Amino acid sequence: MTTPDPLPPSADAAPTNGLAIGSLVLGILSIVTSIIPFIGLIAWILAPIGLILGLMARKKPGGQGLAIAGIATSAIGLLLCILWVVGIGAMMAGYS
Repeated sequence: MTTPDPLPPSADAAPTNGLAIGSLVLGILSIVTSIIPFIGLIAWILAPIGLILGLMARKKPGGQGLAIAGIATSAIGLLLCILWVVGIGAMMAGYS
């Protein structure tokens, strides 16, 4: 009786970058929370932290695409927060 051939050795997985993953998650959360009124205040905290994590993750090996995506989503979340403030300021100026 013959024994089956062992499985071929698997390729080493690319190193994951926890900072990049964290940046992407915080970026997505900042976009979602910035859309919701009153809860959007949380996005003012999440977006800058996501940007910082993304920029730090770019310097480490692995997860470069995730780091760029985290930077982009965090920047969009921060931009939405700024647009909310500008919009509310414009509405308040109209009432004066």
